[in-house]
Amino acid sequence: MQGRSAKQIVGNLTKPRICLSLGFAVLVLCLSAPVALASLDKYFALVVADSPGARQAPGIVRVTYLGVNGFQFEASGHALLVDPYFTRAGLTAVALQQRIQPNEARIAFGLQHIRPHVDAVLVTHAHFDHLLDVPEIMRRTNARLVAGVTAANLTISCGVDHNHCLVVQPGSMRVIGPWRIRVLPATHDRILGWLPFGGTKTQPGSCPTKASDWPLGEPMAFLIEANGKRIYIDSGGTPEVLPPAQIAPVDLAILGVALPDSRKRFRAAVARLRPKYVLPSHQDDFFAPAEHGFAFGKLTDFRAVIRPFQRHEINSHLILLDYFRAWTIP
Repeated sequence: MQGRSAKQIVGNLTKPRICLSLGFAVLVLCLSAPVALASLDKYFALVVADSPGARQAPGIVRVTYLGVNGFQFEASGHALLVDPYFTRAGLTAVALQQRIQPNEARIAFGLQHIRPHVDAVLVTHAHFDHLLDVPEIMRRTNARLVAGVTAANLTISCGVDHNHCLVVQPGSMRVIGPWRIRVLPATHDRILGWLPFGGTKTQPGSCPTKASDWPLGEPMAFLIEANGKRIYIDSGGTPEVLPPAQIAPVDLAILGVALPDSRKRFRAAVARLRPKYVLPSHQDDFFAPAEHGFAFGKLTDFRAVIRPFQRHEINSHLILLDYFRAWTIP
């Protein structure tokens, strides 16, 4: 300990306690929250999907929901992923800082529903429920990573070659296959005023072993364009940072609504984007296996999300997607 101040020593000792306290607070909050809606059944009229067995026609863009904030986009025989996460680590393991690692069986189950080759994986931020499975998915699909510095360094830490990681920041623009990808500024929701697992990673190191080892990093949103369709996607945010009005209108706005911060800015974000279709995301129970089917998370509030549409205060079409059922954007 020679050369280290008492302040540094105390800081290192208290950091795990802070993470554990935050995790315990989240655990208590989740367990004490009112029981959420069990499934999409009550809102079946909002669920859209292509007919079973329908083939992808040329010149279209198709969207498949993978759970949590994960999506596959298909265009012209190509595929693009955003935030794919199939492992679904348990609530107790996450909250109590137990070991979590990619679940190969669940990843294999999820990959059955996407194309075998993927152009790139876009990551909105570096938390475990967005990045944990990405290194393994990249290896299995030969995809590149498009993400911030922290997500790239964590991915490299888990054995992915740095040449497969494309570091971007708000203002970046990349063209990959048929995809034109513009990177936009974003923020992350707070939990009881606390930014969960904040921080960055400036250099690769050892592969993370627990939830707090996956720091937030650099939140970002994306505008994805292909075949004349324009899609905005984020994983949530705060009222202080809204999508830029200059990118409107879009065909589809995918907006994270997991926590109160995101729901507070939801209407303003929709007004900025002027989308034809609005798809609320990150509102399922991401601690439960995808094989069990969609269930709303306990901290979500879809009744609040749907209310302005029911009152005809928003002109866009509200839609929902079920797990692994593709939908072609009209």
